Amino acid sequence: MKNTITGTSGSVSATLILATELPAKTIIAIAVVTFLMSAARAQNPLQFNSVSTTLEGAIHLSWDSNPGEIYEIDEADSLIDPNTGAITWNMLYQDYPSQGTNTFWLDTGNYFSDPTIVHPRLSSARFYRVVLTGTNTTPTTPFVVIESPTNETVLNGNVTVVVIAGTDQAFPETLLYVDGQEMNDADTITNWTDDSGVTNFTQATYTLNTCEWPNGPHSLFATIACQSGPTGPHDIPDVLIGYGVSPFVSVAFSNLITRISFSQPFFAPEDGTTQKVSAVFAANVNWTLQIQDVDTNTVRTASGSGGSMLFNWDGNGNGGTNLPVGNYTYLISAQTNGQALPDFDLALSSPPANAAASTTPTGSEGTRLWAMPKDGTGSIVPLALYPPHYNTNGLIIFEEPTSWRPWATKSSTASDQPGPLDTGGGGDDPQGYSGASSRSSRAPRRPPVAPVRGRAGVYGLAYQTYSANGNGYTIAPPDNGLHIGVKVGLEGRSPGTSTFVYPPLRRYKREANNFIGQMKTANWSQGFARVDNTLGINDLRASGSNIFNQVKLGLLLLHGTYGTTPDYNAFGAEQVYFPITSGHSAQYLGITEMSLGNADTNGLKWMGILACSSMNQSDWSSMVAAGLLPYNNNLHLFLGASSVIWTGDHVASYWAKYVTVGKTNTPPMTVESAWYASARDAYAETRYAYTNTMRFSAAGDPACRTDTLQNYSTPSGNYFYNSTQVWP
Repeated sequence: MKNTITGTSGSVSATLILATELPAKTIIAIAVVTFLMSAARAQNPLQFNSVSTTLEGAIHLSWDSNPGEIYEIDEADSLIDPNTGAITWNMLYQDYPSQGTNTFWLDTGNYFSDPTIVHPRLSSARFYRVVLTGTNTTPTTPFVVIESPTNETVLNGNVTVVVIAGTDQAFPETLLYVDGQEMNDADTITNWTDDSGVTNFTQATYTLNTCEWPNGPHSLFATIACQSGPTGPHDIPDVLIGYGVSPFVSVAFSNLITRISFSQPFFAPEDGTTQKVSAVFAANVNWTLQIQDVDTNTVRTASGSGGSMLFNWDGNGNGGTNLPVGNYTYLISAQTNGQALPDFDLALSSPPANAAASTTPTGSEGTRLWAMPKDGTGSIVPLALYPPHYNTNGLIIFEEPTSWRPWATKSSTASDQPGPLDTGGGGDDPQGYSGASSRSSRAPRRPPVAPVRGRAGVYGLAYQTYSANGNGYTIAPPDNGLHIGVKVGLEGRSPGTSTFVYPPLRRYKREANNFIGQMKTANWSQGFARVDNTLGINDLRASGSNIFNQVKLGLLLLHGTYGTTPDYNAFGAEQVYFPITSGHSAQYLGITEMSLGNADTNGLKWMGILACSSMNQSDWSSMVAAGLLPYNNNLHLFLGASSVIWTGDHVASYWAKYVTVGKTNTPPMTVESAWYASARDAYAETRYAYTNTMRFSAAGDPACRTDTLQNYSTPSGNYFYNSTQVWP
């Protein structure tokens, strides 16, 4: 049964699809699609045409689309939020480009969001909507292809994927997807320009461990994003954005060891959690698991036999020894033993409460058992879609017929448009495996990659993209505090003479995710990640919640400007301002309204703000003279910029890398030196001719200038300010 309800309000149209026959999660799934489109542009109605599950319990979504469109995918855990009485949507993915007249995507969760959106197999329900957020605006569409592997290649073990892209615009950046799931950033990136200097090319190489997926057919594709120039300052012309999608490459994975996975992206034994390391084998094997540290020393060993493995690691070494905080990988070795492979291996899971028999595994490993209501009122769905401990007395549970198995029925050609079976719907084929009798594989590489043990610290992140209004926000200067209608002068303009336009900072999303990934990989846990409307102005005020004081390291990415006339809200000092958005409006936050720093062991020690003029030197001198600063005596270092800066680079992620693990073959850098080095390296690698000198700055206590995240000093009560040129 499918019920469709449509409605319009101005330029907003909505389609509600009630799809009881689609196994999007549990028995009944409701998919809500909302799109923004003028009537003149409407071609295909934006509507789901397929919702299915993969062998791993991920949700494959497919919808009618138009070329050149850009989407946001949102989810809700329930249709009605008891606190608001409405649907609360959480962003799953942003800036996803159309694949033509049909677009698909794979929901494997969002471990960058706040709060974390878990993998669908760990959720009792999932509701979706797809939002059309824009279209390509560059005059030409960038191109991207996967150079290797080629169509119909059978792959095993670790493989290298080479992506080539080009555009006549700036900042080409590629991403690789497997079955619609985004992979981690490229291992290597090479940029060059053709002889005419018109086309910018990039070659990116990615490494996949195919043992982390089920055996069978898979679809690879890549995307490219580019833009007409950098963003960052206010009042610049609209920056044009362009996306391209590569042709699909159909491949097959064939491994003895498959579906290597782990249960905790961030594993903290001090919280009482355990790490469940699992794998499925294509034959009956004798297996060995070695948990190894960053130097590949084996710290814990387990072994067994069968068609699967599950090891619950408590975080200790062999013999119960204590292990340090760090990154640990999982090396699995397997040797076939000649025994028959059982239909089910119950080591991976235990039966739910009130299950009919012991042959009833749950979770993503139970996809060979299917269920249907005894009264005939519902659909036949994989038993794994029912949540743990679901009362199965009202169900008929049966084993999947061989004829249903995708590897027995799927046939494809290089020209096939990927569908549910192409996008991870295939499964392990134990009867058809004829590869090597022994194999070893180290994991993980597949996202989310954070095989960490223990907590080095807690970070907080917030950023604003200024994208709700399409072309940004127009804001009048703030009142000067005398409440007589006089405005503060901003950046060389006469007081109150003009408004400022703050264009979108769309690339901050990628910048923020890269920062989060690096911090998590370095054993730092996420205190919060606030984006756009989830970041309120009172979250940053001393008189409000002051959220950054609740974490040890903070990073804020947004627009900034500086005042040129006295602000009597700040005792007559000239100060820096940040526009903070709320829906389709925004207001200024004066930097002196903040009070950053917390003396607690895990309180705020270091704060970075990536924004234009966040440390404008003349304003800082004025604030110091007035006895006002955005931080208190507990903050060690405040980091920002004393000039206009440009976004679209990797400043934040490089800073995270340099302070946690260091540059290549070097130890971790000091917090301050890493701030400057990250900007220098990020701007230099873009090969873009920036038009202004950029300076990054630091202020704080001089006793803390040698601080690293691992070793730091106590503030002495003194003050310093430093500005360093990072470009050119």
